[in-house]
Amino acid sequence: MTRKIFLPLLAMALLLWAVGCSENSAESPQPDELSLDEDFGGYLATNESPAFDDPDLMASEEDETEYDDPLAFSPEIQELENDPSAGAFHLRAVWGNLRFDSTDTDLTDWTGSLEVSRGGIVIRRTIRFELGQDYIVPRVQRDLLEFVSQTSVHHDGIVTDLLIPELEPVIDTTVNYEVDSLGDTTEVIVIDTIPPDPEPVTVTFRTGPYSNTFSLGDLVALDTVIDLADGNQVAFTSFQYSRCPKGALAGFWGHDENGRGVFRGRWISQTGLVVGWVRGHYGVNSDGDRVLFGKWISRNGQFEGFLSGTYEPHPSENASDVAQGRAGGKFEARIYAANRTEIGQVRGHYKSSHRFRIGYFQGRWALDCPQTDNTGGEGSIVF
Repeated sequence: MTRKIFLPLLAMALLLWAVGCSENSAESPQPDELSLDEDFGGYLATNESPAFDDPDLMASEEDETEYDDPLAFSPEIQELENDPSAGAFHLRAVWGNLRFDSTDTDLTDWTGSLEVSRGGIVIRRTIRFELGQDYIVPRVQRDLLEFVSQTSVHHDGIVTDLLIPELEPVIDTTVNYEVDSLGDTTEVIVIDTIPPDPEPVTVTFRTGPYSNTFSLGDLVALDTVIDLADGNQVAFTSFQYSRCPKGALAGFWGHDENGRGVFRGRWISQTGLVVGWVRGHYGVNSDGDRVLFGKWISRNGQFEGFLSGTYEPHPSENASDVAQGRAGGKFEARIYAANRTEIGQVRGHYKSSHRFRIGYFQGRWALDCPQTDNTGGEGSIVF
């Protein structure tokens, strides 16, 4: 991968070093010490064990496997990656049971493709592909990625980069001949630069159970989960590469053994690497507001930020309180440094379950960037 793609990750590292560092000055609160009414839910700006010493959370990192795409080093892709005018987008697509369901043993065939109408695709990682069952079809076209996938109790997915070239203007050369008063003929060459009038770029995800076509505008900040009639889901998360640090997050959402709303998951960079962990809790506070709080740590356990926000379920308005708590919905939160300065935001979708204690969440995060001017120009965040 070229310097253009890695630059945001470097910026993220520098920014986190500046605003997120904290000494482990106090013991982290235990679950029964957390609150829905205190600032940041009672979490402290302390370091933790990697993955909060949670074996299930640590094991979830193995869900995603690096993929060595041979087309990544082709001259056409290298040219796109080194073209400063080309657009670069990161897209994660996940399909199947986003929460583990041991009762769903019927296979669903998701064999399909991802295609871009102009530009190229590089696959960076596969998600939960099973050896001998799921695989990437050998690639021969830079604009087409094909895969074979079947799911039952769990899900599969792909992590990709999309590289879109800017069209060159059309040069129209016209030769005219002018005759002067003496009858002499002069050749006059007129060169016009005509702006391109391209067809809109589209990105098409196509499988038997579900297909959709996105525009580039959709991919600038995409975060959606689609529930299918058979109980499966399809989730898309995408963003445009920029100098502002951003990425994805995914993990478990549901209830602990005491019925408390909890979530925990992976903090993923915009290049698809697990660079940290997040843990939190949610519920209705004493004012009747649906709130959530969390703590984000680095891969090795260093404190990086607090999360403070809200969630909104969307079952039937006549659903019971229990059904409301077990429903799916959306969440969003602000990220704060140890000194309680706001440094970014997260948002996404979640789904719990009436049959299982733990469901799932999928979302994205972004850290604020200083703007280069007062109009929100280069460096301003798009989220």
